[in-house]
Amino acid sequence: MDFKLRGLIRLCPPAALILLLSGCGGGGWNNPYPASERESNVLYSSFSERPKHLDPVRSYSANEYAFIAQVYEPPLQYHFLKRPYDLIPLAAEAVPEAIYLDAAGQPLGEHARDAEIVFSEYQVRIRPGMRYQPHPAFALDDRGGYRYHALTPEQVRGANTLTDFSATGSREVTAEDFVHQIKRLAAPWLHSPIAGVMGEYIVGFNEFGERVGGAHEARKASSGREQPYFDLRDHALEGVEVIDRHRFRVRLKGKYPQFVYWLAMPFFAPMPWEAEAFYGQPGMEQRNITLNWYPLGSGPFMLTENNPNLRMVLARNPNYHGERYPAEGEAGDRAAGLLEDAGAALPFIDRAVYSLEKESIPYWNKFLQGYYDTSGVSSDSFDQAVRFSEQGELGLAEALEAKGIRLQEAVTTSIYYMGFNMGDPVVGGDAERARLLRRAISIAVDFEEYISIFNNGRGIAAQGPLPPGIFGSHEGDAAINPYIY
Repeated sequence: MDFKLRGLIRLCPPAALILLLSGCGGGGWNNPYPASERESNVLYSSFSERPKHLDPVRSYSANEYAFIAQVYEPPLQYHFLKRPYDLIPLAAEAVPEAIYLDAAGQPLGEHARDAEIVFSEYQVRIRPGMRYQPHPAFALDDRGGYRYHALTPEQVRGANTLTDFSATGSREVTAEDFVHQIKRLAAPWLHSPIAGVMGEYIVGFNEFGERVGGAHEARKASSGREQPYFDLRDHALEGVEVIDRHRFRVRLKGKYPQFVYWLAMPFFAPMPWEAEAFYGQPGMEQRNITLNWYPLGSGPFMLTENNPNLRMVLARNPNYHGERYPAEGEAGDRAAGLLEDAGAALPFIDRAVYSLEKESIPYWNKFLQGYYDTSGVSSDSFDQAVRFSEQGELGLAEALEAKGIRLQEAVTTSIYYMGFNMGDPVVGGDAERARLLRRAISIAVDFEEYISIFNNGRGIAAQGPLPPGIFGSHEGDAAINPYIY
């Protein structure tokens, strides 16, 4: 390749990583792209499945997060190098700590017993100065009003893509935008997949959903539209409160320490009300000019091209506030070159071009031809890509090394398992006989042999439900399942 990719854009929430090949080097061995792009700082990659939802209120799959995690900035993120995964601030200035309250709303102290805790409260202070990407939703006219918030039917019919709106604008991200997004999670017409979970914990969440749901139905009836614009700013959510321009508070029922991990997901990224007012105009959805198609965030990149049948392009957000590559990591990271860019400004690239590639074999062949900068190693191409030393160590095939390709390995945070039907009269149930039978079967199944044959030796036999890299996973003798081994 004609550029050196020395680090990734930003770590998404824990996702399954596979054995990765990274094309790099000074003199390119092959470049199928135009000469005009030869010196550009572009990452070429692919996607295999069309993203369904780019609106963070709905998105909940890895192929969608590959895009929206670069566009949206939730309060928290995971440290790029540390394992187990470590929560650190992103849009927030610090990881918020819970304040425990009694029934009267009085603080209990950090050592309060669980039975005493009626509410937990999290106060989030966001970074000042973060700005949204340039977008027509923020564009103002000569009188200071929103240029595109009252479009005529003729103006809507004249727009085929977001770029047909020539004027753009921006503004600072505020605490109100985070509160607005939490309200969107409760809005029943948006069908957020985490609404059920949040309804169990955020005070007033379900009641808010019922109230605005009824009002939305009335708006539908009066407007004759299936999805009319509904301004959530007119309705208060009891458990979520704006303190000032850069602070907001969330109150939960009881004790729920897992909440901070939710704050690292795009579900809780800020959403400006201007986005819904712009996209919610009559006729916009019919032209695919929606949040599901054109996300709007403050992250390092913005989606400038969305053609899911061909390619999708992320380009650098000119309004991005900036972030630094981490200066610390795990043992061995410095020797592996993962800290060469410590303290360097992110992102490292100007554009990321993702082409649709549904099959692994054509993808691998195109990688070898220089169309893509990284590739996983499938079972079909494993023998071509890697070799084993006499000591059994994994290495890259010499032919690929000669092309300047590097081999990187990582343990996934995914678990594959076989389970028992607990309703079965033979192997199911709580009887000692059934438990001993299940244990005997587990001992008899040779997972190491399975990994060797079907996964080309790429895998670690699981010792429990928590894989390496996740908080709570043990190492050494404590990590060995004493019943099976």
